Amino acid sequence: MKKRYWLFAIFLIIVCFIWGNSVLSSQLSSEISMAVGKFIASIFGTGDSTTTVGGLSVRKMAHFIEFAALGVVASLLFKRFLKNKGIYVLVLSLCGVFVALMDETIQIFSNRGSSVRDVWIDVLGYAAGCFAVALICFVIAKTKNKKENND
Repeated sequence: MKKRYWLFAIFLIIVCFIWGNSVLSSQLSSEISMAVGKFIASIFGTGDSTTTVGGLSVRKMAHFIEFAALGVVASLLFKRFLKNKGIYVLVLSLCGVFVALMDETIQIFSNRGSSVRDVWIDVLGYAAGCFAVALICFVIAKTKNKKENND
């Protein structure tokens, strides 16, 4: 299968994972966060409780990391499909905001409520993933240009 189709499949899996966690009840979500918090705390030590590591909330870290992964995959995926840089940036940006807003909207319907702070954390994680890809592509392009100029 072509690389872009794999990227699309990974993109869908990450979105389903994010939205699937939002469908969970608050009790089940808390239990999962506690289990992950205990696992991470066993490695790095605890913060204020088992749902924090070094003072950072496991849930907030998870939001950031999930969306950073989505940003990386979306950047690579849309780079393959969208050749116009303006359209690429627009679609890439709107995708991150849309997924973050839908994530919080789903939580309203699962009786967990929504949080503007979580949307910001999601968008910042997404932007960090996109930035990481842009930085790596920039470094690769500079290295390639330098090599070509030396030859």
